[in-house]
Amino acid sequence: MARDAESEEERAARDATDWLIFLEDEPDDAALRARFARWLSAHPANRAAWTETARAYDLIGPASAPDGAAVRVFEARDVADSVAPLPSRRARALRRLPAYGAACALAACLALVAVPRVTLWWQADYATGTGQERSVRLADGTDVALGPGSAIAVRYSAGERRVRLLKGRAFFEVTHDGAHPFVVEAHGVRTTDLGTGFEVAFGEGSTDIAVTHGAVRAEGGAAPPVSERLEAGQWARIGWSGGVQRGEASESEIAAWRRGQLIVSDRPVSEVVDQLRPYFSGIIILANARFAARHVTGVYDLRDPVGALGALAQAHEGMMVRRVTPWLVVISSR
Repeated sequence: MARDAESEEERAARDATDWLIFLEDEPDDAALRARFARWLSAHPANRAAWTETARAYDLIGPASAPDGAAVRVFEARDVADSVAPLPSRRARALRRLPAYGAACALAACLALVAVPRVTLWWQADYATGTGQERSVRLADGTDVALGPGSAIAVRYSAGERRVRLLKGRAFFEVTHDGAHPFVVEAHGVRTTDLGTGFEVAFGEGSTDIAVTHGAVRAEGGAAPPVSERLEAGQWARIGWSGGVQRGEASESEIAAWRRGQLIVSDRPVSEVVDQLRPYFSGIIILANARFAARHVTGVYDLRDPVGALGALAQAHEGMMVRRVTPWLVVISSR
């Protein structure tokens, strides 16, 4: 039974997850389906939680494995229109598995998410995993701080020191050497050190650069290419499809992730969620497009990504965060 302090929505969400596992294990059990029907009609929160839970599980397959390799628990349908939706063929094939089969299927799905990343990690000289940060000192004495889920490849030659940001974000404290320029390349954007501490990161369709001290020259992007000089306290967002935005930030705001903080100013919720994803060992589904487009300003704790998501939702009426399993979080309207 649910605890007294548990809200109706929380109780329904927890029960819906249990029902999904039971129905996957025994989809043809008439008695089980009858009990499920009674639960579904007992309270409006039950039907709402069931619809969202089944839809979230169904979304995992196409979102993470475009070749159809991931397990889809239920066929795509409006499950609320049917008291007990028929499971997919793949789910029926699993009906003789133990009751923890759904959890195992989800874990397998999460493993499949990582498969496309293997090639990227092979290219990398240094990389980090979920929630992991790493400090690296390069051969010339340059210090690099890698954020979670990030990777770089280092290529030094007689005339140039080149680092390619393959994924995520990195902060560089460069040992200046005028005879050997230090260049960071990220999605066709080259950032050349002019004696600097600076961050380069993948944004939402952009390469983002911010400088704490010194200066850099950022060049590239879509045609017409841009060429921007950035000095201490300045940042630029160079779009991959064109355009550039510039702004100013304090030194404490730049690469605040090194202190466990995510500081955002007038940015879309979708971008905030994207920046929290590398800190969560699982999948975060942002199921409300209108909420995703809202702009927010705030400071969020990267050491508690689920708590940060909760704070993000609580600031907007009608939104909620549900941790469906330890590996799946859904943000949606109530």
